[in-house]
Parts: sequence; C-alpha cells; structure tokens
Amino acid sequence: MFKIDKDKFGHLDSISINNHKSGISLQLIPEFGGIINEYKVKHSPFSFITGYQDADELTNHHPFFSRSAKLFPFPNRLNLGQYSFNGKQFSLPANFPWSDHAVHGLLYNQAFNLMDSHVDADHAKVTLAFETPSLHQGFPFAFRLEVTYTIDNEGLLSCSTQVTNTGECAFPMGDAWHPYFALGTTLDACAITMPSCQEVIHNCDLPTSQFMPFSDFESSASLKGRKLNHCYYFDGEQATRIELTRKDNLASLSYQQDARYPFVQLYTPDNEASIAIEPMTCPADAFNNQLGLIVLQPNETRRFQWQVLARYQG
Repeated sequence: MFKIDKDKFGHLDSISINNHKSGISLQLIPEFGGIINEYKVKHSPFSFITGYQDADELTNHHPFFSRSAKLFPFPNRLNLGQYSFNGKQFSLPANFPWSDHAVHGLLYNQAFNLMDSHVDADHAKVTLAFETPSLHQGFPFAFRLEVTYTIDNEGLLSCSTQVTNTGECAFPMGDAWHPYFALGTTLDACAITMPSCQEVIHNCDLPTSQFMPFSDFESSASLKGRKLNHCYYFDGEQATRIELTRKDNLASLSYQQDARYPFVQLYTPDNEASIAIEPMTCPADAFNNQLGLIVLQPNETRRFQWQVLARYQG
C-alpha cells in the first residue's frame, strides 16, 4: 500500500510517496519548481533521478542545475532574452551567471501548490499547480499549469502536464522537463538506445533551423567517452522510447515521451554520473525561430506526458 506524507526538505516543504513493500520511494519538492528529487524502486541503494542532497545545495549552490524541474514557458535558451509576439517586443533577463540568454523558462524555481493526492493498493497520485495572472513583465500572460505525478507498484512513474490559458489574449509557449537520470554507476558502464531521428543543428547553443539524420543510438550504444548536449526531433504520431541500461544488467530504465513532445535534449553534465533526457515541445529559442512553437489561445488547454520505468535487480 502506498503512503503520501508531507515532510520537510530543510526549510522547504516536500512530499514523500512510499510503498515499503515494493521498495518504492518518490520525493517531490513543490516549493522549488515542483521537482522530483528522488526516485527509487525495489529498495535500490541509489536514486534513478539525481536530486539534491539538501535545501542549501538546491537554493544557494546549484539552483541553476534545474534538476527535474518544469521548464515553462520555454525550454533551454531564449536568445539574449528577446522576442516579439503579435507586434510587441518582450525582454526577459539573463537569469543564469554562465549565459547571456534567458535560460530554462520561468517556473524552475517557483512554488507550486498541492491540489490533490490519492493512494490505493496499486498506485499513488499527486497533483501540483501553479497559477498566475502575469508572471513577469517579459511574459505578462495569465495561465494555470497543473502537474500530476503517478507511480504504481511496478515503479512506473508518469508525469502529466496540463496548461490552460486563463487570460484574454493568446501567448507563445513551449513545455519541457529537465530530469537527470542515473543507474548507480558511471556513464562509461552504461548504454543507450534511441530510435533514428533528426538532429537539430546548433550554432553557439542556438538552433540554425537545419536538421541532419541521426541513427547512432538505433542499436544499443555505449556512453563511454561520449559528451552529449544535443537536441533531436522525432517526426510522427508515435511515442518515443529511450532505453538506458547498465552493462552488468543490475539496473535499467525505459523512458517514453508522447508525440506531443516531439523533441528531446540529451545532456551529460561534467563530473556527474547522470544523463539528462529532456522531453520538449520545442527546441531552444522557439519564440524566435518558431520551431515547434505553440500559440495557446484564451481558454485553450494543452496536455503532455512522459513516463519512466526503472528496474533494479539487486
């Protein structure tokens, strides 16, 4: 049986979802981006999602990592924080010390409210929400965003997002997540499988609107020595599945994003045994290059979902 508890993560409120019989543990931090800070299955001695050790690391030392945070209303980068929409010019600040661009949207460090929770013998579900009449003068639009996390007895974790335009005018948007996945070992001891697709060509970290075929991961490919910070596009109406495995078969995960997330960013951070697999409705700078850009009309709602199934054989 699952159990949901309200806890503390330092000075921040947190939510813990546990099923001790199945060895499942999920920790959420609504007050800072609604992030997933821990994801364990089958009593695994490590988290399949890399989180933060404490609140100080999250809020003071590495808030810009945005681990497992919601990226909205745009993922990745917005060129120098500038864009135009419906004949008006808007500006967002360069919010990260290492970039001249606006990065990771506006919700990665915002407080979400707990709206609903449910447990039964087979699964647990938590819904968080963020609502604003105008979040920033550079994005002065009214919206409500709900995130629902669901986890079942097998450890299948799904994340559903619902965005509604609650204002009187349309606005541009993109939606994404920023989870860092890990298998309890170095990436040199891991392999990845991903369907053939199109790589989005970048110049100075921004898309050029050019694509090239990519099939390096169509068959299981070792991550040894690979440095990734690449965006890929999947053309079609089918969900995209990505497999991450340990060479000793002790742990693996099966990741899937629905067709409403047609882009994915793969990123391997320095000095960390994790890989970011980021579902995105659009690539970087979509407010300017229009690639995958969504224009949400008043009272319109869009929904997106990704899921991951972690396996541990220990």
